[in-house]
Amino acid sequence: MPTNAEQRFDWTMPASLYRDPQHFERERQSIFATNWGLFTWSARVGKPGDYVSGILAGYSIFVMRGDDGVLRGFHNVCRHRGATLLSKESGDCGKLLVCPYHSWSYGRDGHLAKATDFGGEVEFDAKQWGLLEIDVEEWRGLVFCRIRRGGQDLKSWLGPIDAMAADYPLETQEHFLTCDREVEVDWKAYGENYLECYHCRAMHPGLCAAMDIDRYTIDVHREGGFFHLYAPRRKGGLTRGLYFYRFPYLMLNLYDWGSSIATIEPLGAGRIRHINWYFFQDVSPEKADENKRSADWSAQIVTEDLAILLGVQRNLNAGVYDRGPLSPKYEHAVKAFQRMVRDALGDGGGGLRVAAE
Repeated sequence: MPTNAEQRFDWTMPASLYRDPQHFERERQSIFATNWGLFTWSARVGKPGDYVSGILAGYSIFVMRGDDGVLRGFHNVCRHRGATLLSKESGDCGKLLVCPYHSWSYGRDGHLAKATDFGGEVEFDAKQWGLLEIDVEEWRGLVFCRIRRGGQDLKSWLGPIDAMAADYPLETQEHFLTCDREVEVDWKAYGENYLECYHCRAMHPGLCAAMDIDRYTIDVHREGGFFHLYAPRRKGGLTRGLYFYRFPYLMLNLYDWGSSIATIEPLGAGRIRHINWYFFQDVSPEKADENKRSADWSAQIVTEDLAILLGVQRNLNAGVYDRGPLSPKYEHAVKAFQRMVRDALGDGGGGLRVAAE
């Protein structure tokens, strides 16, 4: 029987769910593949033939600008024998995308152009044997992809974020710096950490100096799958800001002078790549030092978080700690996040029990 104290709080998810490969595969199919994921920014694919390749939800994909100006996305796999078509992260494919294995070629719209020297009397339908397509949409200079086709369009998926961010000049900002880090931390552990400031006084002196942490607030929009984070800046702070976390792992930190845009690439149970892009209104050489200081300030907060989370993950993996209590004062958004995980997996309770209902 739970004690009187235990009846007054909710529980975290079991530690096994942060380290189990089978559970991670459920997440990959039911959460990562079905949601829009931030993939690149539009300036990298500005003209016909430009492409960017990478991994999304564990799938090798690329986006490419067509001759008609439309951005399309495809699995990075040849329809003949499954070869990887593009090995570089970015570039220009030329008029045709040619497979390096047997020289099958594809147009910029993804249709099969030629099954080179195949032989026999076989004729391949250009569309039917074209590249395997994924969903792609652009939003204010950012490129999003979705592996499993169909469902909400990107603007609907973003929901109120689109209108709330309308007067922040994303389109006129230019990329300044990328900071990628591969760490032994589960994507859920990172998301939960981002969605509470219970730890801020102990861990983030720079953040506390810039913001009034006593008034830090996280609004949960469960139906929309997002969180709005905000706190007044202290006297001498840089500027106003707007902060969002869109489930499962999109982080938008928007300012008048620039943006810190982050996402997670889950690499396996208990392993992620944290991807952070910094954009600024002015990327001239004269502003380089100032921009670098701003980016370093933001990156330091991520460094502080990852340092503690590495220890958290080690303990989740060790099998001693199983679950813990959630603070009703500070960790309501963590509870909501865990419920989003449960709902996305279609688990009405069972192994994903996250709270006393």
